[in-house]
Amino acid sequence: MHVKKGIHTFSLTHQSSYTEIQNLSVNRLCYQKSHDKYYLNSVYWITEFKDIGVEIHLYQSLVHTSWIKLIVNPSSLLAGAYCPTTLFADPTRIPDIKKRLRKMLDECGIDHRLKTFKLSRVDLTEDWYCDSGDEVMMRLGIFRKTYYKSPYKEIPFKSYDENEERLKGANEHSWTISCNSCAFSVYDKTYELEKRHGILIKDGILRTELRLERARIRKLTRCKDWMGQLSELLSRQDGVMGVFLHRLYQDFEELLPLDAVLDRIGSSRFHEKTKKQMMQLVKKTSDCESLAAARKRLRMKHKELIKLLSKFRKINVNPIVNPDRRV
Repeated sequence: MHVKKGIHTFSLTHQSSYTEIQNLSVNRLCYQKSHDKYYLNSVYWITEFKDIGVEIHLYQSLVHTSWIKLIVNPSSLLAGAYCPTTLFADPTRIPDIKKRLRKMLDECGIDHRLKTFKLSRVDLTEDWYCDSGDEVMMRLGIFRKTYYKSPYKEIPFKSYDENEERLKGANEHSWTISCNSCAFSVYDKTYELEKRHGILIKDGILRTELRLERARIRKLTRCKDWMGQLSELLSRQDGVMGVFLHRLYQDFEELLPLDAVLDRIGSSRFHEKTKKQMMQLVKKTSDCESLAAARKRLRMKHKELIKLLSKFRKINVNPIVNPDRRV
């Protein structure tokens, strides 16, 4: 399995006015995505640049601030065509992105200077190229079993508008946890491309995305402008993603089968009581939907589980086992 890393999507925002949004929605070919009962708040999409990786969202409000948001797929923008599996990883091309965005804004009649836009979201992305679709789903299942802490909550997939069957399929092939300042998603990219976009690819790709919102971006970067922030996040991607995967207990290169994990625990130098607890946790986790469910069934306290997980790290083994392999 090899891994490709980079940025898949980022968003830029700029404060606007009701009148400006009104003029843009009238003068451009827009799709009205939503509005409230009294039309006090409306959302418009300019989609003419979507094929080359840019969507422009216009948020119009009589009671709140109005906004212009640019949602950018930098790889597609630079290529001039939709590139679903290409990730942006070259900070020297950021000025080229700015030039192309400037041209689009001029075409739309948006006069705001690009340097005054704020970086509101960045998707730090890793594509894991697996040997088969079965391996993709196996690794996705491993993530589903992970142990995450508050304030993160599991978020079901809700973006499909078509039918219940596709919504169910999307949730079977994706897993997301979220808090106020970031979200982490793991999903079957091969499945998503086929079902949502009608694109068939030969590779089995498991995509992991760490979506950073503005509050988290500002904590992680020293630069004030969005170009500098993008460059800084690219240079720090391994560290930022690595810390998150470490917290989820998903930073092990190798996934071992149950028998191999039990053997490694048995040959360790831990006390017999600790070995027994570790083996119980491994066996219960393999039968449960998650580490959290296994902890409850074993009537183990949160602190006890965290302490036990540290023992697994000492022998470099994941308590969540590979269900498809045997020794």
